Amino acid sequence: MCRPTNATAPLPRRSSRLLLTHDSFVFDDLPDKDDANKRKDANPHLHGLGGPSLLSTLLTVAFYVGVLFVVEHIAGLFISKYTHLDPILEVELNRHIIARHVVVDFLSLVCCAYVAVTNRDSCSEIIEHFKAWGKSDSMGDDQMEERVFRYRPGAQRLLTLFFVYQVKNMYDTIYYDEGIVFVLHHIFAGAAAWGGMFPGCCHFHALFYFRLSEISTAILCLLANFDPELGVVGLDKVFPKTKIVLGALFVASFVVCRMIMWPFWTYYTLRDVRRAIKSDSPRADGRRGYLWVILTSCVSLSLIQLVFVGMIVQTGKEELDKLMNA
Repeated sequence: MCRPTNATAPLPRRSSRLLLTHDSFVFDDLPDKDDANKRKDANPHLHGLGGPSLLSTLLTVAFYVGVLFVVEHIAGLFISKYTHLDPILEVELNRHIIARHVVVDFLSLVCCAYVAVTNRDSCSEIIEHFKAWGKSDSMGDDQMEERVFRYRPGAQRLLTLFFVYQVKNMYDTIYYDEGIVFVLHHIFAGAAAWGGMFPGCCHFHALFYFRLSEISTAILCLLANFDPELGVVGLDKVFPKTKIVLGALFVASFVVCRMIMWPFWTYYTLRDVRRAIKSDSPRADGRRGYLWVILTSCVSLSLIQLVFVGMIVQTGKEELDKLMNA
């Protein structure tokens, strides 16, 4: 009897542990190729693309959500030490809002962006293609399955952290009664991140959508502190220049990330996903449903970008009018 090779070996059993470092997402026993889908007996909704176990992922999510609660509480206590600086800090709700937007939202997104940037080599092909104005051969159709079905440790780690952020955000949205729109947003965003892990696919593209494209969102989280409904009332009068600077940074980052990079990346994502759905690849089995979710989400979010552009223009005009009148 022939001894199984790395290319045909069944999926090994994963131990349950906390996933706190990049190395904890790296597995050297994954086959380089699995064209015949020798691991098809392993349910993708339980084993994903062969990365960490489902239990390890759940333990890690619970651990990091707990960390966010602790850090947020510590930040609130720190801010309470400086209530003498301005009367708005004497209001406990205001301190909670600032702690949430700065420590939980902003720092969480920065951590996710760091993971994405440090693992940019996992999607270097499309980055080089972008630099070459779409005239390179790095995004060939023959590599579609590698882009859609290949396990990438950095992307799995990013998806885990992003899901953690959505779980904490869901709690905050319900606690602060921010409305059904935000609840639905966190549900869809969280479902998209979870589907990238289980059943698992599109790790190549996840590095863009789950953080590089959200750099503008990180700045928006800081800007949210100045929102009269969701932020701290009167904060814009205490720090008017800070609001203007953050607003300018948000617009600039939105233009780069959402109006320039987003359409380029989405074109190749939609192309890969459509071909993966239509392909007869065994690795598409059990994943076509999630691929349809990605296809629909990309189209819908791309249309929403146009709405955001209109809102940014309208808000910009209002802020300019305030400055002119002042």
